Amino acid sequence: MFPPGRGNDILNVGQKYVISLYGTNEVFTAEGEEVRLREYQQDDRKQTWICVQNVYKRIGMQNEDTRRFLGRWNKMSHFACIAQAPWDWESLYFTRLSLGGYSLMVNKCDRYELNPVQREDASKPDLMIGEQNDQFGLHQLGQSVVRRFEWVVPKRLARSSAPYYDSEDSDQSMNETSIDFLMGHGINRIISLNEVPLSSREKRKLKTAGISYTHVKVPDLAAPTQLQFDQIRDAYAKGGVTLIYCGYGDGRTGMAISALQIFQGRKLSHQDYRDHGVQSPSQLRALDALSIRIHGYVSRYLSISYSNPHSAELTAFLRDSAEDDSDSPGASGTEPPPYAVSGKDKSEKR
Repeated sequence: MFPPGRGNDILNVGQKYVISLYGTNEVFTAEGEEVRLREYQQDDRKQTWICVQNVYKRIGMQNEDTRRFLGRWNKMSHFACIAQAPWDWESLYFTRLSLGGYSLMVNKCDRYELNPVQREDASKPDLMIGEQNDQFGLHQLGQSVVRRFEWVVPKRLARSSAPYYDSEDSDQSMNETSIDFLMGHGINRIISLNEVPLSSREKRKLKTAGISYTHVKVPDLAAPTQLQFDQIRDAYAKGGVTLIYCGYGDGRTGMAISALQIFQGRKLSHQDYRDHGVQSPSQLRALDALSIRIHGYVSRYLSISYSNPHSAELTAFLRDSAEDDSDSPGASGTEPPPYAVSGKDKSEKR
């Protein structure tokens, strides 16, 4: 049995989490004062951690069973669950990794030097404060309305999973609780890249609540077309406080965020796209094509001259991208492929 979600959930104070060794079913388990990796067991309070914030605004994790906090023990490299309050040694520093999950850092000594938490030995369940950045997963528990809600631009642009997302795009549900959540965060515009549109009844509920809804149909792991990128831009340009979501709120949502930043003039690299959650090669190529269209080049291919939109190198790059899309089911509809440079855009570059 695996913990819920993919381990990329966002930390929110007051919420409950399971912390896994990323990609496995081994999770942090309080065993007295020790913390060990054990197989995940649903509803096990020893494996449930409550996110808290101390008086210094630092994050800590309290075990639901022992009520003690994760952190460094008096031994320099000992990682344990002993403290009754979240002070300096119990301050945890989670950093999102581009390959998924998080690194976890703690104070190792009185000089407040940060060191990573890691598995002590591949054959043992023990954890220690060492030198290696192991990947850990954060899995939020409970029936949250949306998963992974976070502000990209405070009070202007947010991202999240679809409401009540479980594992399929069709899981979304826009009910009174969903709408109360949106209104509570000031959301009055939704841009959905979910493959499944909301029902007519759900759309009417949103309209009654004063929340506009734009649906841009993109299958999971696929890339929007250039026309769909324009649709996202035009919806966002109407103003208001916007929430963008897809299914889990990762790849397609990250594409939309990246596209908006490109339209606003930012020059983004493939690492920037990955940091936003973009996943498949076809999605990266679609954003490259958008960058070429807006800026005339992409940062990953600086050796190619993009000042000439008809250069042999650029033509070959776009041709190869269009031919190699085996990882993606492709966006549906009659729009041009996601790498196409329209005649209008070519004329604008001349």
